Amino acid sequence: MNVYDAIMKRRTIRKFEQKAVSEDNLVKLVDCARVAAYGANVQPLKFMIVNDSETLQRPMAYIAVLGDSSIKSNKMYEVEAGAAVTTMMLEAVEMGLGTCWLGAIQRDEIKKLLKLDENLDVVYLLAVGYPKQESKIVDMKDNDVKYYEDENGVINVPKRSLEEILIK
Repeated sequence: MNVYDAIMKRRTIRKFEQKAVSEDNLVKLVDCARVAAYGANVQPLKFMIVNDSETLQRPMAYIAVLGDSSIKSNKMYEVEAGAAVTTMMLEAVEMGLGTCWLGAIQRDEIKKLLKLDENLDVVYLLAVGYPKQESKIVDMKDNDVKYYEDENGVINVPKRSLEEILIK
């Protein structure tokens, strides 16, 4: 699979099979994030694999994206985290895995649950697992951005056309 195909195939997955993702694959995703684009090459992110079956139900694994304030004191990690998460999501497609980038999360509660050091802040979570649903891009109609499930159980994700977003 080439990069363009991975980009076109990657969609958010919210339903996962109850099948463990190998530790090697999760580490490989973190390794991809490690070499993502970082402003001024500061590299303020750390990552934690969370795949304890006693803690999790669906999906079977998460990767916590953590900002290290001892490296970047202003705690503005979003750009670096966006590059890192995107890199992991694209590699996950090639591995046959689905992902869901989670930003609307209880950061303080997650920090306590993961027993993180004071200098580590939860920026995002990336849910990782084997997809239990199919998802595809469809043309957006009437500016409606809402996903919908069709009669075959496929999640349809409206996207604006290239002609609409490319200014010439």
